[in-house]
Amino acid sequence: MNFYVAMKDLGTMTFSSGKSACQNYSFCGDLKGTLPTLDQLQMMYKNKSLLNSLLSTNDGTKLTENYYWSSTSYYNTLGYYYYVGMFNGDESTSSVSSDYYVRPVLTSW
Repeated sequence: MNFYVAMKDLGTMTFSSGKSACQNYSFCGDLKGTLPTLDQLQMMYKNKSLLNSLLSTNDGTKLTENYYWSSTSYYNTLGYYYYVGMFNGDESTSSVSSDYYVRPVLTSW
């Protein structure tokens, strides 16, 4: 699975606001983004140095050393989703009312 990372964060927001903001984010016209999955966020963390270098070179903004929402729910527990810390790669869960960073992705197969 390939995916593209947006050039900038959309800020910090609750899960629902972040999910909606990602779905309204346009990649190259009509292609809409999504909130990244837990696996996608882990790939972003593992390749953070390269990704940040590419973003900087192309007038994007680097990933912040903060927590980012994923679209992956916690064992189908209503109202809890995973997030990943871009400073250490750790993952945990939080209620949808928490505020974390959001960076849209576009998934291609």
